[in-house]
Amino acid sequence: MTTHVSDAERFDVATLTLNPSLDLSTSVDSIEPWRKLRCETAQLDPGGGGINVARVVQTLGGRSLSVAALGGHVGSEVAAALRRQGVPLRRVRTSHGTRQNFAVTERSTGRQFRFIQGGDPMTPAEWRRCLEVTATAARAARCVVASGSLPLGVPDDFTVQLAERIAPLQVPLIVDTSGPALLASIHAPIALVKPSVNELQSLVDRVLHDMEDYERAARELLAAGRCGAVVVSLGKDGALVVPRDREATVVRAPEVPVRSTIGAGDSMVGAIALMLSRRATLIDAVRFGVAAGTAAVTRFGTALCRADDVTVLAAQVTTQVRRQPLSIGALGSQGHDD
Repeated sequence: MTTHVSDAERFDVATLTLNPSLDLSTSVDSIEPWRKLRCETAQLDPGGGGINVARVVQTLGGRSLSVAALGGHVGSEVAAALRRQGVPLRRVRTSHGTRQNFAVTERSTGRQFRFIQGGDPMTPAEWRRCLEVTATAARAARCVVASGSLPLGVPDDFTVQLAERIAPLQVPLIVDTSGPALLASIHAPIALVKPSVNELQSLVDRVLHDMEDYERAARELLAAGRCGAVVVSLGKDGALVVPRDREATVVRAPEVPVRSTIGAGDSMVGAIALMLSRRATLIDAVRFGVAAGTAAVTRFGTALCRADDVTVLAAQVTTQVRRQPLSIGALGSQGHDD
């Protein structure tokens, strides 16, 4: 039996973060070994893929709900930070503490150094609880995002299990992860996955050189699975959108000064999810996503995109339909290297 959810109880986007973090960022004039380095005042932000996506949705005027596995005093700090930012949270308590990440920008060169902790293992009871809470949250959402790495102890097919649970709700699910979990997601009823070029290369186990290679690899994955689309993040160049059984489109990002790459991918996913929750076309959603990702790199430290920047940049994003789309059926054995 389907439970009725009123509009007042609904969220545009519900997100899941299995491996959240407390992100600290600062800057120094230059980074040198053996010396004490005097840092600027540190900025602390709640982090992890899904949490960042939820923050972006709120920033862009949407309503989000964050499901996150949080433990220890650091987990409580993340929860408190989300409350201060007005992001609704469904906390799944874990027996281990939440990880902390650290980023330092060298002002003399503009280089950024990022130190990422892996996170402690989750127990079966903990990740199953996350699955249950997210499946329940999906009933009140117009789009669901599972984003970020999977901690040790979580099965590679976790997002497949999530997709099967929420499929009857007909709510689009976006997955942004990596490694075996990303490969497993291709075989689930998921609206789209968002690999980077490096992640796409890992999925097909070969080096990819150009746009035709990217499209060919994406279509191989689509042919082998049930995912609806692959959106390949091209970094400063934008994204390649490869839907199942339709032509691919290159979405070009405008040129901007890059101050930090932290949160750019999450900003992109958050904007895409918000637009899909509002029934936008996939291309229009990715256009907005590319604008948000571009806006994020213009900001320092762990800051995400700002709504006014996204509005300005969205008008500068361009699209180009690929003239010779590759057919899944026509790939044959050409798409595989020996």
